[in-house]
Amino acid sequence: MFNKNFIKVARAPMVAVIITSGMLFGSAAAADDESVGVAFPDKYMIRLGSYIVDGSDTTFSVSSDFGGLGTVIDYSRDLGGESRVTIPRIDAYYRFNPRHRIDFTAFSIDRTGSRTLEVDPPIVIDGVDYSGGTLNSEINYTLYKLGYAYSFYHSSKVELSLSAGLNFTEYDLKFNDGTGNNAETAGFTAPLPMFGLRMGYAITPKWAVNYVVESFFIDFEDSVSGALVNYELNTEYKLFKNFAIGAGLARIGSSLKVNATDMKGSVSDSYRGYTLFGTFYF
Repeated sequence: MFNKNFIKVARAPMVAVIITSGMLFGSAAAADDESVGVAFPDKYMIRLGSYIVDGSDTTFSVSSDFGGLGTVIDYSRDLGGESRVTIPRIDAYYRFNPRHRIDFTAFSIDRTGSRTLEVDPPIVIDGVDYSGGTLNSEINYTLYKLGYAYSFYHSSKVELSLSAGLNFTEYDLKFNDGTGNNAETAGFTAPLPMFGLRMGYAITPKWAVNYVVESFFIDFEDSVSGALVNYELNTEYKLFKNFAIGAGLARIGSSLKVNATDMKGSVSDSYRGYTLFGTFYF
């Protein structure tokens, strides 16, 4: 699963946006505004790491095309879904100057479940009653985040930034009876706006702490509505001028109602865990 997710994240086309931005704006823009002695002066950052999801809570209800599946389902309790997974994650930024930068994040959480169902009312998907039988399931949640951050305070120790951008979210629910027959999929893809606050504190020139809080509330053309909140706290230590290692805590939670062509229902998702990473600075 780790390799499958890594390929999905690594091929994210938006990585090209960061690289292209650097080529377009070049060093001239940075030279005009760059201050001497500020914390986090590096122009480029690429962070490769693992997101260790130590706990997850997912409930959903799906109707219409899944005629009859209107009961709220707890994914771990009712369908035997995984609550702990380890996935790859990519973060990067390009800094125009000490006050302006572009941020990018990508990760994909895939969870599977299998359960012999004993529920009332029965679960009927596309005319097939799975009650008393085996229902295999899979949740695929992929997020690509592209944002802009403005550092309204940037000193030799502290950087405080306001951020805004888009979360390109893909969410799929897959079901089958274990034989590959009667397979059904529901899902949606939507660009979701996000706004946030970032804080970086340089304890020493080599040791730093970073905190991020982001959220959005959306009502998209009467097809997607809901909210997302993301919290991250991490610390890293520079082993060398251009390389650091770090660890942190991360939690992301969302609540969505969907009225799309291939999915009508609601999803409530929460993931919490730890991050371990290596960071390259240039």
